[in-house]
Amino acid sequence: MHAQVILCLILTSCLGLWAYRLRDEHVLCRDPAMGGDAHNADRRFLLLGKDDSGSAGLGNLLIFFPAVYYYAVITGRHIIVNDRSLFGAVCRVVQCGFPFLDEVRLAFPNILNNNTLSLIRELKVVEITRYMDQSHAVSSKLVRANWGITSKSDWWVWHNISSHCVQRITGCILGDIMCAERHAYQRLIRGPFLSAPSSSLSMLDRESRINGTPRSMASAILSLPHAYAPRINAAIHLRNQFSHFETSNSMDSVGYRQEVSNWLNSSERVDVFAAMEMQLRRLVRSTRSRPGVDRHVLSGPDGRGGTGFAASDSREQLPIYVYIASDDEEVKAVMVKELMGDRSLADAVQFVRLSTPGVYHTKNLKQLKRAPHGDAMFDVVFDWYMLSLTNTIYAWRKGSSGMPSTFVHSAQKLSGTIDRTDSEKGSGMGTRGLQLVTPARGREMHFVPFWMYSVVDLE
Repeated sequence: MHAQVILCLILTSCLGLWAYRLRDEHVLCRDPAMGGDAHNADRRFLLLGKDDSGSAGLGNLLIFFPAVYYYAVITGRHIIVNDRSLFGAVCRVVQCGFPFLDEVRLAFPNILNNNTLSLIRELKVVEITRYMDQSHAVSSKLVRANWGITSKSDWWVWHNISSHCVQRITGCILGDIMCAERHAYQRLIRGPFLSAPSSSLSMLDRESRINGTPRSMASAILSLPHAYAPRINAAIHLRNQFSHFETSNSMDSVGYRQEVSNWLNSSERVDVFAAMEMQLRRLVRSTRSRPGVDRHVLSGPDGRGGTGFAASDSREQLPIYVYIASDDEEVKAVMVKELMGDRSLADAVQFVRLSTPGVYHTKNLKQLKRAPHGDAMFDVVFDWYMLSLTNTIYAWRKGSSGMPSTFVHSAQKLSGTIDRTDSEKGSGMGTRGLQLVTPARGREMHFVPFWMYSVVDLE
């Protein structure tokens, strides 16, 4: 009997080890941004994006990107960007960490050619999120991921092998999903901004449209990699979901202008602006009372011609930079004017915003590219980039149930370090997000933190 028990234990251990190795063969665990040892004919690729936008907005694609990134990591695939997709349009504006399809296909004509691209395997969400179950394994050398509505960044954390793979690739502690998200976004968006060959606007033209910062600061934001760019104290992001914006209709229509006018004259606008004003007052008080030395770009006599970065022992001399973003230009202008009416804010805050003829939704990429001023894609990417450079985002979304828009939520996830994510202490996170919500009747609007993944204790 004793011998039978020992034999059973040996067989169980062997079967378990065999199963582990079988599963391990499906986890190649390779950083897509690093070289590998695969022969050219054995390379595997993941293509980002369909031609045009595929009817998805930028936030929808970006919020799902970490899930796609770790699928590429675990399956050992290189990531390449479809030149004609929304991802491609973004990476023509700002430096990304992955090459374009038209560049890579020259090196691998047997894998990336017109025939294979016409027959490309479109990944479904479940094929990514259930990959570790091996019920949705994909053997194709070329696959495409394009879509995303909600975050699925945690799919890999529930399996021992994939969790350790992500830890090894990222340097994050085991089970820290938010840290892994930061790694993925930082691999995608590198910075700096790129000159657009198809645009008649130069970098100096773009710089001149950034209002509220010293010239040296605006130039640094455009010309430095994201990790080196100066940061902003806070940002306000308003998503009114005006029908013209959501349906990509003309901004000059009478119906659209009336819709904006109605909101600006509504009690809801009064409540939203008042809540944002109160939050900025708190920001000013906490920033001015915090001891220590701060470093900012100091402006010159003209308010823009700064001489560079400098340190000061007096926080009273340093402006607090607040970026204003919205899905409508008139709303931004009215908000800045009203906030400047508060003397305590006018004396302490520099309101930063990008001057543009109009704000466009990226789900209609063709129309966005036909925008009259010819630089609408830059405007969209710049808004997202600036949100990612802020210490705190104050966001509001019409009809909000507490969920931030995917546009602002994905931007909030980019900045930070590999330290353990702690929302209370703020460690690891470069940007905090607070969402203004409308509660049940009888209560005032209030701010709640953006939802975030908890660290999964796998030790």
